[in-house]
Amino acid sequence: MILGFDFADDKKIARELLRENAATFPTILDSSQAATLVGCHDYKRTGVPLNYILDARHQVVDAGYGYEQGHQRALAALKKAGLKLDE
Repeated sequence: MILGFDFADDKKIARELLRENAATFPTILDSSQAATLVGCHDYKRTGVPLNYILDARHQVVDAGYGYEQGHQRALAALKKAGLKLDE
């Protein structure tokens, strides 16, 4: 499952970006002070996007900032998490 959490952007801008990229995963859009504290303090986010990949036991397999052309790091982490990918 993929879940987005955007506490840093204006909701209108974030929705437009999600729509332009045909994102189908649920995303929390909340730039309130409380959400910012959760994002920065509890999840230790200092930039966006921060991506976490979890295994079936909900353990973090990999985490990283930004977008990578070809998604090689994400694909390697998904395999490490036990997901069988079509080559």
